[in-house]
Amino acid sequence: MEANFKIEGKDLTPEERISAYNKNMTEGGWVSKDLPDMAERFDTRWLVADYEAGDIVLHTPFMIHASTTNQDPQRRVRLSTDIRFQNVDDEIDARWNNHWSLNDML
Repeated sequence: MEANFKIEGKDLTPEERISAYNKNMTEGGWVSKDLPDMAERFDTRWLVADYEAGDIVLHTPFMIHASTTNQDPQRRVRLSTDIRFQNVDDEIDARWNNHWSLNDML
């Protein structure tokens, strides 16, 4: 799907491509904030693991992933970082130059 989108949107500017992708993938599209609904719609399930300090998760940018509310009974804080890499020839998505904000579509 991502490959087809790249071909079909080849004449769009980076801003138009991002807007079109977000419009077609978020609410009403493939991706939703309702995680149980997404699992049911795609006849799949969310996977979990018992992570420990020092564990790392790496995935492609096309992996749909999520996290839930940290409900540790010992009130420990979970530290999560988001480090992204891209091909040197790819255009930079300007949204990553800004601090996170609610509804920034990232």
